[in-house]
Amino acid sequence: MTALLGLGLFDALCWAIVLPALCVLGWRSFARSTDRAVLVVKWIVSALLIIFLRDLLRRNTPYLPFLNDLPLLALPLVIILPAGILAVLWASQIGTLLSRPLTSLFDGGGEEAEAKPFYFIAEAKRRKGLFEEAIAEVRQQLEKFPGDVEGMMKLAALQAEDTRDLPAAKATITELLQQPELPPNAAVAALQALADWQLQIGRDAAGARASLEQIVDEFPETSFAHAARQRLAHLAGNAQARQFREETVFKVPTGERDIGLRQGPQPEHEFTEAEAIALADEHVRQLELHPNDTETREKLALLYAERLQRPDLAADQLEQLTTFPNETPAHIARWLDLLATVHVLYGRNLEAAENALRRVIERFPNTALASQANSRLATLRTELRAGETAVFKQMGVYEKALGLKSGKAKG
Repeated sequence: MTALLGLGLFDALCWAIVLPALCVLGWRSFARSTDRAVLVVKWIVSALLIIFLRDLLRRNTPYLPFLNDLPLLALPLVIILPAGILAVLWASQIGTLLSRPLTSLFDGGGEEAEAKPFYFIAEAKRRKGLFEEAIAEVRQQLEKFPGDVEGMMKLAALQAEDTRDLPAAKATITELLQQPELPPNAAVAALQALADWQLQIGRDAAGARASLEQIVDEFPETSFAHAARQRLAHLAGNAQARQFREETVFKVPTGERDIGLRQGPQPEHEFTEAEAIALADEHVRQLELHPNDTETREKLALLYAERLQRPDLAADQLEQLTTFPNETPAHIARWLDLLATVHVLYGRNLEAAENALRRVIERFPNTALASQANSRLATLRTELRAGETAVFKQMGVYEKALGLKSGKAKG
C-alpha cells in the first residue's frame, strides 16, 4: 500500500513538471509553425499512439483486450509499429533540435530578424531629383511601418526642403508629435527642424518662435528647453539680420590705389570708452529680455574685462553663467577657465584664479576637463608674471549694469 502511494505521488510530480513544459514547447511550436493544421493533427495522432504504448506496456488495453495476453517476447513486435509512426512524424523536428547548436554557428540561429523599413530607394530617387517619387517611396514604407520616426522625418524633409511645401511638412511633423510614447529627443528634433524650415524656407519668424516655445512648454526644466531658450533669445536678431541682408543694396567703393606704397602697418580701429559702454548697454538690454542668453552674457563679461577694465563685473557675469541649470560640463568648465583668465590677467588675483580652476576639478573629477584645469594650475604664476598690469577705469555712469548681478537665471 505504501509502495503504491509512493508511486502515485511520483507520477503526480512528474506530470506537474512535464505537462507545463510540454505546454510551453507546444505553444512555441504552434506560434512558429507555417502549417498549424498539420501540426495539430500530428499532436492528436502522437497523443493516441503514446496512450496506446503506455497501456500496452502496462498490459492494460481494454479497447484491445487480446493484446493483454500476448507473451512478453512478442511485445517488441507490437511496439515497433506505433513507435515507427512516431519516429516518422517527428524525425525532422528531432533532427533539427539536435543539430541546431552546430548549425547556429554558421547561420546565426533560428531567430527571425526584426523587420525594419528601408529608405535607400527613396534616398536614391531624392539624389536624382525625383522628389515626388521619393515621397511616394517613403509613404509606401510608412504604410508598412506606420509612425516610423525616421520615415516621418524624411517625408517632412522632402516636403520642406525639396518640394518647398512647408504646410505639408508642418502637417507631417504635427502628425509625428501626436504619436503616443514618442521619445522626447525625437519630438524636440522634429520641432527644431520645423523651426529651421520656418526660418530658412518660409521666412516665418513667428512660426519658428511658436515651434521653439512649444519645446519650452512641453519639456520644462530640461536641457531641451534650455537650448530652445538660447535660440529664442537670438531669433529676433537673426530675422532682422536676414531681412537686412536681403533688402539692402551694398555699394562697393573704388579701392585705394598704391596701397603697397604705405609705410608700416596701419592702425586698427579701437573701441572708445563711449562705444564700449554703448555696446554694453545693448547687451544689457538683450539680457533683460532674455536672461538665459548665455552667448550675450559671455560677450558682456569679455567686454567688461577687456574694454572697460572691470574684472569684477566680468567675474560676476561668468559666475552667473556657471549657475545655469541644464548646461553641459564642457560649457561650465569653459566659463570657469575664462573666469580664471579674468582673475589672473585683468584682476591680478592669483588666488581667485586658482580657486576657479579648482572648482572645475571638484565638479568634474576624473575627467579630461579636470585634467586640463589641473595642468593650467601649474602655469598660472607664469601667466601672472607675463601679463601686463591692467589699468582699471571707474564707470560711474554705467553702474546700472550692476542690476544684472542679482539672482540666478531660470532654467
